[in-house]
Amino acid sequence: MKEKKRLLVLAVDLDNDLGRAGIATPILGREHVLDAAIRFALYDPEDSDANVLFAAIRLADELKRKGYEAEPAAIAGSELGGAEASIRARQELEKLVEEYQPDGVIVVSDGSEDELLVPMVASLVPVYGVHRLVIKQLRGVEETYVLFVKYLRKVLTEPRFSRMFLGVPGVILVMFSALALMNMLREALLLVFMIAGAAMIVRGFDLEDKIMKALTETPVTLVSYATAGLSAALAIGLAITQLMNAKSMGSISPQDLAETLRGVTGLLGFAASIAILGHAASKFVSGSLKLTRELVSIATVIVAVVLLDTIASALDMMNEMSLGKFIQALIASNFALYAVASVILVAVVWQLARILEHSIFRSAAPASEKREEPGTAQPRQTRATDDE
Repeated sequence: MKEKKRLLVLAVDLDNDLGRAGIATPILGREHVLDAAIRFALYDPEDSDANVLFAAIRLADELKRKGYEAEPAAIAGSELGGAEASIRARQELEKLVEEYQPDGVIVVSDGSEDELLVPMVASLVPVYGVHRLVIKQLRGVEETYVLFVKYLRKVLTEPRFSRMFLGVPGVILVMFSALALMNMLREALLLVFMIAGAAMIVRGFDLEDKIMKALTETPVTLVSYATAGLSAALAIGLAITQLMNAKSMGSISPQDLAETLRGVTGLLGFAASIAILGHAASKFVSGSLKLTRELVSIATVIVAVVLLDTIASALDMMNEMSLGKFIQALIASNFALYAVASVILVAVVWQLARILEHSIFRSAAPASEKREEPGTAQPRQTRATDDE
């Protein structure tokens, strides 16, 4: 007789609304999920996550009637969102997979960002489908107002939304008002654009999670990133000051640009190198020997410094600013040759780093195999069972 498929009907709550209601996750089993759904519906009847839990129970019941062995379950992420939410959701799913041992998973969500976890789920267990729940509601002014109030409450109460929609505008309003009181409206407008641009960069490149991760890593990483940030800020400030002084004396000559470029290149190269070395030192202290990316990054920084210095030398050869003369100066300074050599150098460093990394792990493998005794597998299984 063909064995029944063990399916896990998984309700996903990436922003951890269940946790705010005092409901612990992960949850496995019809009775536990039903209890959590009722508790959350009483806590917040307007939130769609309660409907997701009920939908998971109903779908599991339908699959059981069709001959499958199905169980509803629920996992949650974090109200902070981003990488922390994904990491916590993965940890909870690993516990469910270890306990239930499913053949596949059907993900149930109300859409939006919860479905971003589907690739992560697929990396642990096959995903047999995604059931997206669409909440039925009347289209009218009153319903639109209710939805607006609901999302406004999210902006006011959830940290990952309030930081961007309240924190940044609040800083802008305070700084603008302070400068306006000092009759510095022009500077106030420029500062508003700078703060808004910085917030867009941080959010657009997901720098917030990376900064928080750096702050929680080893002190080596924190010191190196702080030094790199100060060096980069100093480089930009000196470049702006030097160009403004040159402009006040008349016009900016190619020699002024060359001198500024050399100064900025040195400081930015130093900043990037310190940040990369700090990250490499942190990985080494943590016991990781995978430093291929760091070695290639250092080689890329060196190559970039050399190429920018070559551009500065080309600017020194010019008497006036002109695109045609600039291209001729680049040719005369052998920029193309340096560029080709740089690509080859980075490729060679990458290949050598991979060979070195493989040889290190190959030499370390026999030692670990000797330490691994035949009876070690069973205690490890016992410890996992005890933790549960």
